[in-house]
Parts: sequence; structure tokens; C-alpha cells
Amino acid sequence: MRKKNNELIITDFNELEAYKVASKIEQDGIEFYQELSKTLKNNKVTQDKISFLLQEEKKHLKFFQERLFEIRKNIEDNFEEDDLLKYMDYGIFNTFKDIATLTKKIDDIKKALGLGVAVEEKSIKFYEICKNNVSAQNTKKEIDKIIEEEKKHKALFESLLNLEIWK
Repeated sequence: MRKKNNELIITDFNELEAYKVASKIEQDGIEFYQELSKTLKNNKVTQDKISFLLQEEKKHLKFFQERLFEIRKNIEDNFEEDDLLKYMDYGIFNTFKDIATLTKKIDDIKKALGLGVAVEEKSIKFYEICKNNVSAQNTKKEIDKIIEEEKKHKALFESLLNLEIWK
């Protein structure tokens, strides 16, 4: 992987790496939604939706971790997740020191929801890159399913942003 004009370019990516990075994205997403839930705790409309999204991220993480476990049964994994991930900025959360720092920058609900849209959009883009750079057809289908779910999450944030209560 390399960056060109601030764009992530994946030159050689296998299923193992895809699932490692996807697991990290989902772990960061869980932490993001937990912090976002605290920010939105006084609003029942958004709180229920964020709780739903948090459960979705946990489901995605379980899926990717199960795939990692299966792959590791058949091939040797010489690198720990941190080895791959600490050198890579996958462009979703890495511009912030940690998720708590990120959510402290959110000072109102509309900004929080807008950030949620951006997070889902970047996740979709990353998963599309992964899908296009893995060779196994079943892996492509599995990642495609996650992409569709992430698109629904983005649409949910967009619908929350358009609620009359914010206008």
C-alpha cells in the first residue's frame, strides 16, 4: 500500500490483510459510536439509532474476526495486526490521536451526525478498495455485503441530519 496525492493506493492486498484492516476499522467504529452515544445521550431519537449502529459495528467486527481465524488455520501469519496497522493511515480515524479526542471536537448534534456520515462514507470507500484488490470471489461477495450495510448506515445518518428538530 502507498499514498499518491493523498489517496490510498493498494498495490498488493490479500484477504488476510483486508480482514485485519477491516477489523481495525470496525473496532474504531465501535469506539466512535460509544463516544458518539455519550455526546447524544440527551436525545432519544438519535440515541436509539446510534445504539443500533453500535450493534451493527459489533456484528461486522465478529464477522471479520471469524474470517481471520479461518484464514489463519490455513496460512502462516507472520505479522501481528499492529505491525500492519501502525504504518498505515486508512483515512478514517487516524487523523485523530484517539476516538475520545475526535468526539471532544463535536460540540453539537448536527456536527456529530455529519461526522457519522463522513465516517460511513470513508468506510465504504475503503471496503470498495479492499473488494477490488482481493482475488477470492467469496471474499468479494462478503465485503460487498458489508459495503451495502455501511451504505444503509450512511443513509441513516443522513436521514437523522434532515430531521425537522434540527432546523
